[in-house]
Amino acid sequence: MMFMKPAALLAATATASLAAADSVGVRSAGNHVFEGFESGLEVHDKNGLRVSEGTACTGEQRIPFMMTNVELTAEGDEHYFGFHSGSGTDGFQFLKNVRYCPAHWSWGWNPYRVYGEVVSLDEFKNAVEEEINLNPALNHVLYNIHGVSTDPKGSFAGSYNFDEFFQATGYLVIPISWRSIWNTVGFAAYEISRNSYAPPAGLELAAQFDVFKSSVPTSLMAHSMGNYVTRMLAQNAVNLEVVFENFFMVAADARMDMFGTEFNPAARWDTAAKGYAAAADAYLEIPDSELRENGGYAITQIAGHVHVVWNSGDNALLSRQIFQDGWGSNIRNALGKNGDQSEELTTLPYFKDRVTYHDFSPLVGGAIEHSYQWGEYAVELYVEYKSGDNAAAAPPRSQSSAKNGEMN
Repeated sequence: MMFMKPAALLAATATASLAAADSVGVRSAGNHVFEGFESGLEVHDKNGLRVSEGTACTGEQRIPFMMTNVELTAEGDEHYFGFHSGSGTDGFQFLKNVRYCPAHWSWGWNPYRVYGEVVSLDEFKNAVEEEINLNPALNHVLYNIHGVSTDPKGSFAGSYNFDEFFQATGYLVIPISWRSIWNTVGFAAYEISRNSYAPPAGLELAAQFDVFKSSVPTSLMAHSMGNYVTRMLAQNAVNLEVVFENFFMVAADARMDMFGTEFNPAARWDTAAKGYAAAADAYLEIPDSELRENGGYAITQIAGHVHVVWNSGDNALLSRQIFQDGWGSNIRNALGKNGDQSEELTTLPYFKDRVTYHDFSPLVGGAIEHSYQWGEYAVELYVEYKSGDNAAAAPPRSQSSAKNGEMN
């Protein structure tokens, strides 16, 4: 029993680090935390959005679009959500003309709100396509699914700050804000979000999969536990088709063998079955959604190419390795920390043609080394693979390895 105390202490530290790292969520090109949301910034209207007739606020910021399953509150022609929104969800809502209000004296502690006009799925799709087709500065949609403990402000800010610092990329970043536990850190935040909020969010996105079927170039970036949400989307959507040119799996809180041979029988050329096997009886204490086979195969059914962005110093992902102790290293070890071992398990030609590993270990700094999804090196990667030609196939292995500081 003596080993349990230090293990528990390490578990609590690692989980708090993961929750805290994901809740920060917004980084500058130099990978520094943004500040000043309550400092009174100028209204951000460079996208030509109409001036809202709703609640006025000082320091308003704007982005064109956002999706969320966080509970919304109606106010005039708009709906809003924020730090104090309820925990109930009713599928994802689609918002346009989104604006962030930092504070209001009557809203209480941490009193920001994110406002937007709720539109239908088809109206949302049409508006996004129109934005890409008519705005000469934009040519590609990049959806973003955040990690655990990221509140609506953090999700909004990822898009806003990307537009501020990386306009020249041509990306229109659309945040997907899914309900997790953001008012606490530690074991509770991680476990409740992973078991009670991430799977339903993925199921809700699966039910609304058509929103991603667009006539304009579209990719997806998921950070940390957002990769679990994406996997749930991929394994539960009906009438799957490739809707994303690229899927960037950054600091993925996902099982290490996501693209391993044994875990993906449907990807074996000598296997006729394309269905999903049930979870083994020996693993009943782990959610079936974690054990359901062919998770990696399903991901490749919605994305033309998958990019696993990882670094060995990602200490926040130690939480996964601790709390799933006893279930085998392939399930316990995080993809975002052990990309080298994951790549060794990726032996099938099917995945070699569709999955590229990018070792960011020499590039990412800091004590936690987890929230680098908006750092300059990550953005350079998103830009490098943005074109349709690059998305269709991975670069030669020698080129990919050299770029990431490795020699094969």
